[in-house]
Amino acid sequence: MMLCFLFAALIVALDQFFKHWVLRTLEIGETGPELIPGILGLTRWENDGAMLNILSGQQWLLAGIAFVAAIALIMILLRYNEGFWGTLGLSAVLGGTVGNLIDRIVNEGRVVDMFRTLEFRFPIFNIADIFITLGFLTFLVHFIILTVKTGKQELPAPAPRVAEDEPNYDGFNDIEAIVAATSETEVAQPVTANPATTPVAPCAPVAPVAQVAPLTEDYSSLLDDIDVSTDTTPDISYTMESLEAELGDSLEDYNLDDILREYGIEDDDLNV
Repeated sequence: MMLCFLFAALIVALDQFFKHWVLRTLEIGETGPELIPGILGLTRWENDGAMLNILSGQQWLLAGIAFVAAIALIMILLRYNEGFWGTLGLSAVLGGTVGNLIDRIVNEGRVVDMFRTLEFRFPIFNIADIFITLGFLTFLVHFIILTVKTGKQELPAPAPRVAEDEPNYDGFNDIEAIVAATSETEVAQPVTANPATTPVAPCAPVAPVAQVAPLTEDYSSLLDDIDVSTDTTPDISYTMESLEAELGDSLEDYNLDDILREYGIEDDDLNV
């Protein structure tokens, strides 16, 4: 962890050293030698805004933002492990932010810039701006790659736990297959070697059968008067066929009381 802060400190030292050299060598607006012929040259300039002249004239607001950003970067580096490239990127951003913050404090809110592109028009920048841009891009690429790798790492779903004495119904699509598998897993009951000696479990007591009340003498005498062979009574000459014809339905639809009433016997005479 200390290496990331050492790297940030080296960026601050390099940035401040080059800025002081430009301040002693060039006047504001003066052009120096070309560092890379046809591509990059030196020109002293002082910027009261942010990179790319953002918020120009708001130098103290920018100083406050830079101070808060530096504290936040330090807390992130102390608390979280962002990996090598992530930590390297954040350390570069921290070094560049502190470098420009020092300029705003000691140079009345202005930042010293010196690098000028020769092939195309681009705002003049400094070493701190270079490390802020490269550090942010490094951290962004690291974050994107880490997110993609995390999304691809999908753990396989654990296999369902099946008890040893239970059949596994995975793969069966119909009830017949499940019933067949269940019948195959049934365990046969052990047969007793001598069934005669096997004790018999006591049976539950059987409820007594309800007793039917006996017929009274009057009711029995009425039945005795009916001749089973002729289906007639001594007093009335009705046969079973004539009685059924008279009733209009089968005698099975009538009970004994209804038949007796056809013979003129009421319920009060039965004494049941």
